[in-house]
Amino acid sequence: MNKTLSEVTKIKRQLYTAIARLAWQDQLIEQIDNVPDDILANNEINYRCCEHKERAILREKTRVILGLPAAQVSKHASLRSMAELVETRPFSKIPCAVEMMTVACDRCPIDRYVVTDACRNCGAHYCKNACPKNAITIVNNRAYIDRSRCIECGRCANSCSYHAILQITRPCEQACAVGAIRPDVDGVAQIDDSRCVSCGACINACPFGSIGDYTHIIPAIKMLKQTERPVYALVAPAFVGQFSPKVSSGAVVTGLKQMGFQEVVEVAQGAEEVAALEAAEYVERKQAGAQAMTTSCCPAFVQLIAKHYPEQRDYVSHTPSPMVQLAMTIKTSNPDALVIFIGPCVAKKAEAANTPHVDAVLTFEETACLMVGKGINLATMPETDEMHDAGPLGRGFAKSGGVTDALIAYLPSGCVAPMVRQANGLREAIAACDDLRAGHLGADFIEGMACQGGCIAGPGTLIDPRVADRLLERFCKSAESDKKATAN
Repeated sequence: MNKTLSEVTKIKRQLYTAIARLAWQDQLIEQIDNVPDDILANNEINYRCCEHKERAILREKTRVILGLPAAQVSKHASLRSMAELVETRPFSKIPCAVEMMTVACDRCPIDRYVVTDACRNCGAHYCKNACPKNAITIVNNRAYIDRSRCIECGRCANSCSYHAILQITRPCEQACAVGAIRPDVDGVAQIDDSRCVSCGACINACPFGSIGDYTHIIPAIKMLKQTERPVYALVAPAFVGQFSPKVSSGAVVTGLKQMGFQEVVEVAQGAEEVAALEAAEYVERKQAGAQAMTTSCCPAFVQLIAKHYPEQRDYVSHTPSPMVQLAMTIKTSNPDALVIFIGPCVAKKAEAANTPHVDAVLTFEETACLMVGKGINLATMPETDEMHDAGPLGRGFAKSGGVTDALIAYLPSGCVAPMVRQANGLREAIAACDDLRAGHLGADFIEGMACQGGCIAGPGTLIDPRVADRLLERFCKSAESDKKATAN
């Protein structure tokens, strides 16, 4: 995943922070109309045709941040009226978390092949001879592709020795492994909710920032500002290092409590419960003669099976995800509790829409902006608490392969370990499901992760996954040390 901080990312975070600040200060309705003006004044935004287009795009981005689908808002509604709607109506979680903002879409060229300046008009003319439709001729000493004849088969590009013919692909379409993004008749990209698994890969792929995910920023702040019910923060293990490698887990805990959370709990605790339950379920299924079982912790992977391989639903573990499992445990002991999940994942927002146990979901990116909006600086935060709640196996869920390691560790003594198919990323998950459908999986356990590398590479993360990997490894080792110290 590309974690380069782009200008569109900077603007998105400015919007998150501005809206959060107004919500914290109870000024959202009164001041939200000024937000686009402030953003335009503080940035040199000049990649669109005019200021009016920039302003329209900022309005749409703000609408999505407020958690309002386009279908719920009048085309000409003011930001103030949107804020009034959000502030006055009950919060409703949305099953599909991702939206294409059509006004922001730049109508990137539809897939096509382009001859570049690298063309040498070689004597071989491999490209011309490879074309099954005679779409290639030589014009002005360079290969020329007749668009009216081209069927975009790609044979010309594959045959060129100079790699002078390139395929131009929409970044959003290229990022979408499930084929949920297609252009309409006007060339504007559209997301097919029936195919979308809310993985969020397209959000970071679009260089125009035309795709966003509905945030729970406003309802989360409302929950944190009320005092009648305790609010729990369920922090995913991938959090380590996300707010800066120099910020300790204790500083994160202190910062979250200053935001209004009464309790901060590691989701890794729920992961350990899930590992034990899935190990028992795997043994039970094998004894019953089941062909295979898949993990259930990644909501995008679960959606992949539900929407694209419905005949394989019975293979999915019946055990809830660590987020849901831990939320259920908390609400069983404290029914009045409000639970907010904090993690790297956009698809968790879609998963939360299908369970009453999770009241809101925030990404690490959103959480950081909420802290800035409230004036919380983690770099100077005292360490009043530390995270010592979970072991290394639970924390390892954040990394590809970690779920399998935990399940094997929880298998009964003498039980044969499963033959594992590790699906690292959606494309590998699709390949595994295809093989399962064809009957030659070659395994009886599938670990499905939508993001390559695991949750540490989620779309809502803040740091390079390679850095996150190293920091997570250290965090897992600290849990092992804590475990040994407690035993002694």
